[in-house]
Amino acid sequence: MAEKTSETKGVERIYIIPLRRGWLKEPRSKRSNRALREIEIFLKKHTKANKIKISKGLNEMVFSRGFKKPPGKIKVEVRGDFETVQAKLPGEAIEKKEEKKTRVAGLKERFVKTEEEKKKEELKKKVEEKIKEATSEEKIKETVAKVQREEEKKEQRKKEFKEEKKKK
Repeated sequence: MAEKTSETKGVERIYIIPLRRGWLKEPRSKRSNRALREIEIFLKKHTKANKIKISKGLNEMVFSRGFKKPPGKIKVEVRGDFETVQAKLPGEAIEKKEEKKTRVAGLKERFVKTEEEKKKEELKKKVEEKIKEATSEEKIKETVAKVQREEEKKEQRKKEFKEEKKKK
């Protein structure tokens, strides 16, 4: 039922959680919500953690067939310390949220730039200008060459057409 691959620092396990017994007791309209509560109850019992965090992917998996038909059982990967545990689908990558900066700190970062950032911006501008110049000159030369080839082909066709008329 549980596969243990943990260190002494925390919990790291994979569980297959039976949900059907729990959500069969509920009316159809509340079954997926009950399935999520069953996940929390199961994990609190087996990991002895105070807080259980359910990932977005796991939540979407429970609600994937709608709120009336949750899955009967689900495979869950559990990680965390003994205080808080995070439950997710096996193989699911969880994005960590960045800490919010205070308003003042954010303003300082936006308006006060270091010398290195200024140098980087100047270099980027110079590189972009050189790329634009190089590409524009090359494009102009290419288009001029194409137009000349097309005109030569038209003249050749006209000559061939006139020769065919004379022969007829």
